[in-house]
This record gives sequence, structure tokens and C-alpha cells, in this order.
Amino acid sequence: MMHAVDIGEALGDTNTTMINKYVAEKTETLIDRKWTTVFTVLCYVWMDITCNITQVPAGLIIADFAGDRQVTAASIGGAYSIAGSFAVSGYILFFGAAHESIKSFMTMLIVIMLVTTMAVVIFVKETPYVPPVQRAKGAEIKAAFVAVWTGIKILPKTLAYYAVCFVLIQYGFTAYNGAKGQFFGLVVKGGSAEGADKCGSNCTEAQTNFNDGVQLASGTTDTIYNCVSLLFLAVLPYLVRKFGAKAVITATTIPQILLIAMAFCKIIPVDMIIVIACCMTQNTIFSLQIPTIMHVVGHGTENNLGLFAGAFNSANCLGQFLNFAFASVLVKTDMGYALPVLVGGVLSALAFLVAFFKLDLKMNTM
Repeated sequence: MMHAVDIGEALGDTNTTMINKYVAEKTETLIDRKWTTVFTVLCYVWMDITCNITQVPAGLIIADFAGDRQVTAASIGGAYSIAGSFAVSGYILFFGAAHESIKSFMTMLIVIMLVTTMAVVIFVKETPYVPPVQRAKGAEIKAAFVAVWTGIKILPKTLAYYAVCFVLIQYGFTAYNGAKGQFFGLVVKGGSAEGADKCGSNCTEAQTNFNDGVQLASGTTDTIYNCVSLLFLAVLPYLVRKFGAKAVITATTIPQILLIAMAFCKIIPVDMIIVIACCMTQNTIFSLQIPTIMHVVGHGTENNLGLFAGAFNSANCLGQFLNFAFASVLVKTDMGYALPVLVGGVLSALAFLVAFFKLDLKMNTM
């Protein structure tokens, strides 16, 4: 992905000099970067596949060691995830929008992933599960492909409603998070994205405003978001014990409903506060996922925890997929990148109603 621009230009995409010329002449329609787009999308899809393959087993490993303190363990796991997010938001905070120095940014990510994954490969030893009754390889492969659908079909009622909330909430936040740079850069600060990644020291005022918006969204705001997330995760086990999981899930959905107001607001401090408050929604719905599953199905080797965790991961992917599918249409309206954010807030409100009226969850364990 770090060389997508170089590959694209080698295959005939508009180069940096011509991009700056077309922007200066206000003939941006002549810019052609189709091959850059193709290779970026291919790399992004493969990266997303890798992420989904790894995050479910990671959650299950934490649950396996947590015993009766599932919420505490999930909160600690979430804190480690946030530690990784600090690398991204910190880089953008100090060095500006990532697309302005994409190779250095990607190199940092590669080094972090190599160090962490190789440490696990070298030092963590595991004994593969051997089923009591061996199945043919063909049957195992078929079972693996249908496992997610099987998990969705046999979800208990409580988990099914939780999954619905999960889909709606993930759509809501991805509506903002997937286009936060454009929202702050284009909508809030009134910038222009055309050639903003290649203009260097010759940026126009509109390009500078866009880059400043990206840095504000992915750098400053995300860094504060991560700091507040750590504080919230520290008190999440206490909140669940004190008020119960349903009350916490329902109440923490409210901040994300404020995306409705943010879609119409161009006051930067207000928008930042709304986004930062959404950390409560996201960290709650993610951290209580495995503890809720285990609370409903119980502990044990035959509780289908892996199937249900896979089903919830699919719910996460579904929320993101629906957002990406609809957002490409919604951004073409007069509201631009503000409309997906508005829709995300509306769906978060629906998640609140489902949690309040339908989610039957009585869990107070830490």
C-alpha cells in the first residue's frame, strides 16, 4: 500500500507535477488516478481480512484466561488495543496527515506489526485442539465456511438483540470514522482534497484547510479519544457491577446519537467533544461482547463460544459494509460527508431503542 502511488504513476496515473498544475488551473477533472485507487483498495481489503482473522482468536484467548472476571479482562484487552491506536494518532498529531508522508507512516506500522506478531510466534506455545471424533478434511473445510452462518442461526434471543445493536452502532461510528478526515477537512474547515496529498509546500489555502482537518480528526481528536477511552475502560467493570450491563450499554449509546447534531455543527470544539464521547459507546459494545456471550451460554468446551464470537465479528463487518455501500451514494448529495454522519446518528438512536426495549440482559459481574 505504501507504494500504491508509485505503482499507479508507473502504470499511467497523473503524476505529482501535473496534479499541481491541474489544481492551479482549476481543471481537476483531468486528474486520473485509477491505478492508484485499484491497488490501494486491494491492499486495504486484504488488510481488513487479516484484521478480522486475528481479532476473534485474540478475544477468545483473553476470555479463556479470564475466568469469572470477563469484563475486567475485556477492558484490559481493549486498553492494549488503544495502545496500538496511540501509535497512529500520535504520528498524525506530530507529523501531520498520514497521506503527506505515507511511506514513513506505513513503515512505522510494519515495524510495530512485525515486532508484536513475531513475539507471539516465537514465545507463545499452544497445543492444537484434537476433536474426539476425527472428521474428513473436506467436512472440516465445509464446516469452517458455514460456521459463521451456523453461529448466526443458533444465536440465543438475547445475543441476537445484542448483535442487532452491534450492527447499528458499528454502522453509526463507521459512518464518521471511515470519513473523519473528509468530514473535518471538507465540511467543517471547508477545504479541498484535490491534490492535497501531493502539494507539499505549494498547497493552496483550500488544500491546507483539508490537511489541517485531517490532522485535527486523526491526530488531535483521536489522541484525546484514546486517552479518554483508557480512563473509561478503567471504570467499565465497576459500572457493570454497579448498574448492570444493560443499563451501561443503553446509557453509553447516547453519546453516539449526538452524531445527529454533529452533522449540522461546524464548531470544532463541539464536534471534537461529541467524537471523544463516542469512545464510551464503542468501548462498551466491544468490551462487553465476549462477557455477554459467556454470561448467556456459560463456560465450558461445548458452549460454542467460537461460533458466537465469529457471528458477532460478522455483525461488526456487516455494519461497516453497509456504511461503505451507502456512504458512497450519500456523499454525493448536497450535504456531502455530513449526511453519512447524520444517518450514523439515526441508526445509533435505533440501537438505543433496541437496547432499551428488547435487550434482556441481567449481568453485574466484573
